[in-house]
Amino acid sequence: MTINNYLKKGRLFLLSSVLALFYLVSCQKQPTVTFGSTYVGDNNGANIVVVDTGTVNMFTVFVDTTATAGTGYLQVGNFDDPYLGKISTRAFLQIAPPSSPTVGVNDHFDSLGMILLFKKSNPFYGDSTVTQTIVVNQVDTLYELPAFSSGFNSRSSLSIDPSQLGSTSVEILPNIPYTSQGAGDTVRIRLADTLGLQLYQMIYNQSDTILNSTKWLKWFHGLCISPGASSTGAISGFQDSAIMRIYYHKAGVYSVPAFIDFNITNRTYQFNNITKTQPVGYPLHNLILATQNPQIPPATPSSATVNAGYVQTMNGLNVKLTFPYLNDIAKRPDYLSVLRAELTVRPDLKSFNTSRPLPPQIEVYATDLNNLIGSPITGSAGVQTGNLVVDFLHPLNMVYTYDVTTFVKAQIVNTDPNAKLNGLMLSMPSPSGTTSFARAVLADATYPVNQRVTLSVYYISLYPHN
Repeated sequence: MTINNYLKKGRLFLLSSVLALFYLVSCQKQPTVTFGSTYVGDNNGANIVVVDTGTVNMFTVFVDTTATAGTGYLQVGNFDDPYLGKISTRAFLQIAPPSSPTVGVNDHFDSLGMILLFKKSNPFYGDSTVTQTIVVNQVDTLYELPAFSSGFNSRSSLSIDPSQLGSTSVEILPNIPYTSQGAGDTVRIRLADTLGLQLYQMIYNQSDTILNSTKWLKWFHGLCISPGASSTGAISGFQDSAIMRIYYHKAGVYSVPAFIDFNITNRTYQFNNITKTQPVGYPLHNLILATQNPQIPPATPSSATVNAGYVQTMNGLNVKLTFPYLNDIAKRPDYLSVLRAELTVRPDLKSFNTSRPLPPQIEVYATDLNNLIGSPITGSAGVQTGNLVVDFLHPLNMVYTYDVTTFVKAQIVNTDPNAKLNGLMLSMPSPSGTTSFARAVLADATYPVNQRVTLSVYYISLYPHN
């Protein structure tokens, strides 16, 4: 027998043995699969091991401008947040007269007013028992975008005439809704008669400025609706169907009340200007700010912000989570593969109440060393928003949970030097991310285990046989 034939027969014998072994295994009882965070090395089974004590690093990522134009709401108010600092927002808008308005020679002017509407579903943040002062000023410069700008945003602002056109003080009960003015969901502001008489006379004279929209906007640039300097405690989101109205009486056998409306126009140019300060003593006083433009959004570690991360997307705040030692799991001798992974996000128990509610939805996205929001991390039902259940009687149950299996499976075997900078970004989804001041204060690893953000990784563990 030649050596070559001998090798061929040896290979056939080896292959037959392997096939026989697989057959025997398939006929035998399979290893028992058990759950646990530890395993019993009896060489007879497979465990599903849970790792839920891994390091989770938390950062607050700050973006200094957010999209606040054309959101559908006029955000007006001041709020002193014990975590985020002092927040103030005011609304800028343009209005236009109706087509071909007329008044008669014997009609007479009554007054000029501003009408703001607050519907039940509108965003409201703060204490509804606080009286709010709302002020109206006229924009005294051309209402136009700055050079090299594609749109208005939260930092945009226009010069206004310091003389008020009018103001009012009112309480808004958002859940009914009802205002202390007794006009249902309507807030009415009396404006200066001097402007009202001027507009009335222009309509009577059929002025080109009234009849031509281009001339009108060059003459009457727009309005700014802002909170009074001493008004604190709430931010209200009014409908973007604000109206400036001339009230007058039509002459006849009996004088009949009538009105002419100047409605909001160019809604994509309506924007909310947001300012915020974090004085000494506020958790975000040490927030790292951008120093140049453009720049990667800075990420401030939770250790610098009182051991918490902060999500208030409308204010430019999102939370980034990284897991620097995640791929150490794959180095365990018993590791086979990830079965599933779950992220549990817990807010600070003292940070929320009915006046400072949690965002009903927080979405989870992929992110990397550039600290930008990437693709959403989807679950079996698609995009994930946390499944928050509101339960003020049992606040420990108020958590956001996410299936992050796909992210963990990719990250656990990622050996790229920058892999440790990859992570998950928590941000409020549209439209609440540009319309709501709801916020979440998220607890980092310094909190007790049942009160902090945790990542639970379930992996299949096969123990080496002797």
